[in-house]
Amino acid sequence: MNKRILVGAAAAMLVAGIARAEVLEITGEFAAPNREASLLRSISVDRIEGQDGQALARAIEQGLAGTHFALMGGHAGRGNAEGSLAGGVTTGVDESNFKRLERRCVEKDSADQKKCIRHAEVEVRCRRRVVSVKADLRLVRNRDGRIVYSTTKPFINEFSSCEGDNTRPAPVEEVIADAVRGLGNSVRGDIAPTLSTYRIRVRESDKGMGKDQAQRFKDLVKLTKRDARGACAGWSALAGEVPDNPSITFNLGLCAEQAGNYEKALELYHAASRVGAYEGKEGADRAIRLIAGREDAQVRARWR
Repeated sequence: MNKRILVGAAAAMLVAGIARAEVLEITGEFAAPNREASLLRSISVDRIEGQDGQALARAIEQGLAGTHFALMGGHAGRGNAEGSLAGGVTTGVDESNFKRLERRCVEKDSADQKKCIRHAEVEVRCRRRVVSVKADLRLVRNRDGRIVYSTTKPFINEFSSCEGDNTRPAPVEEVIADAVRGLGNSVRGDIAPTLSTYRIRVRESDKGMGKDQAQRFKDLVKLTKRDARGACAGWSALAGEVPDNPSITFNLGLCAEQAGNYEKALELYHAASRVGAYEGKEGADRAIRLIAGREDAQVRARWR
C-alpha cells in the first residue's frame, strides 16, 4: 500500500502558513485516479520499446512494489497476469548555441577592481541543452483485451549557460535516469490507491457569531491542538445555536472526515460551500475520492 504523504496538499498548506495555524490530522485511503486499472489483481510489465525501455520497465516494477498488485514476469507471467503493461519510451538530447543581451560591468575602478563604475548591455554567447524523455504506455486487461489505462508521459529538462557562468548541468545519463525513475513512480500514482496522512487547516473566522459564541468558537479552535475530539463535540453543540455558519459547518466536515464518515463529510462540505466557505469545494472533492477509495478497498478485501 502506498503510504506517501499527500505532497501537493501538504506543500500548499505550508505555503499558506499552516505550521502556525490549527489543523486536524487525518489518515485516509484515496482511490487511484484510474480506478478500473487499480482493480486488477496482477500485472506483468511486458516489453517497453526504446533505448531506455528496460530501465523504464524496471522503474515501473519498482514503483508498483509494495502495492496490492501481484507482479508477474516472464512468459508465464504474461500468460497468467490479469493485466499486461507495455509501450515505448523515446529519449533525446538537443544542444544549440544562441546569443542574448545581459547587463554586465564594462569598466571597473582602477583603484578598486571590485568596484564597477560602468554597466552596459552586452551580447554574450550561450549554449542550451534540452533533454527530453517521453513514455507511451498502455495497460490491457487480458481476459477481454480492454485497454484500462493509456497514458503519454513527457519529461523535459532544459539547461542554459552563458559566458562567465560557472554552473554546469548534471550529466545527461543522470538526468535521464532520474526522469525514468520519476515516470515509473508516476505510473504507481495513476493506478494504485494512496494511503495518506495529511493535515487540513480548520476555519478560524468567527464571522456571523455573537460575542459569547465567537469566544467559545475560538477556544474550540485552540482546543484542536490537544483534544480534537473535544473540539468537534463543541462545534457540534455550537452548530445548534448558529446554524448554517460556514466556519462551524466546514470544521464539522473535517471532524467527520477524520472519523472516517466520508458521506457525512461530503454533505457538510457541500453545505459549507453554499454558505460561503470556499474550502468546502476542495473538502468535497477529497471526500469523494475517499469514498471511492473505501469502496475499492472493500472490493479488494473480497479477493482474500
